Amino acid sequence: MTYQRRTVGIVAAIVLALLGTMGLVGYVQGAKDDAVAGEKLVKVYVASDAIPAGTSVNSLEDQITTEKVPAKVKAQDAVTNLDAVKGKVTTVNIVAGEQLVKSRFASSVSTSTAKGVPAGMFGATVALDPERALGGQVRAGDHVAIVGVTAANGASETGTATMLVSNVLITSVQIDGENGDDPNKKEVTSAPTGKFMVTFALTPGDLEKVVNSANGGGIWLAADPAGAAQ
Repeated sequence: MTYQRRTVGIVAAIVLALLGTMGLVGYVQGAKDDAVAGEKLVKVYVASDAIPAGTSVNSLEDQITTEKVPAKVKAQDAVTNLDAVKGKVTTVNIVAGEQLVKSRFASSVSTSTAKGVPAGMFGATVALDPERALGGQVRAGDHVAIVGVTAANGASETGTATMLVSNVLITSVQIDGENGDDPNKKEVTSAPTGKFMVTFALTPGDLEKVVNSANGGGIWLAADPAGAAQ
């Protein structure tokens, strides 16, 4: 009789333990479901592959995917509809797994007059800040002088500037939509920002000098008063 009582007691204890565990699991799962249910899920676009700067939205199809995430983890200004960045390009490198945000896209507007690179010359493109590109007033068809700047070798030394080449034809200029006035205007009246992608027509010798300088301290453009007359 005593043995039977002990057996019944053990079985009852096991049953109670199981019921308690099941109740606890159910409570935790219910609390989790309630918490998730209280969060609004939103669709965002995420990079499934590394996306280099300068990539057009039109060619992103194989490099992005959509995910639904709680609103609280959605990146500020996240892209939820590709129409919001239609016709734009990435301005920075985007790593795989990163949410796409509108601030990393910019409109690409060409100001090229399609003069092209003359026969026997080479076209080379350099990214310039506005102050290095005649305050953003540089335009395709202009002729400029290119000044090279050497980097300083320490805090006690300053860089030096050297005239690299003059009377250089600019064949095209690419600016983004945040760079101030309409690029077709003869003058820029509002302060431009961002990079100017300037393409020059250069001889082989001048090409080497410009590329080396652009890779070192950088280059500045200067208005050439002689222009194409040279």
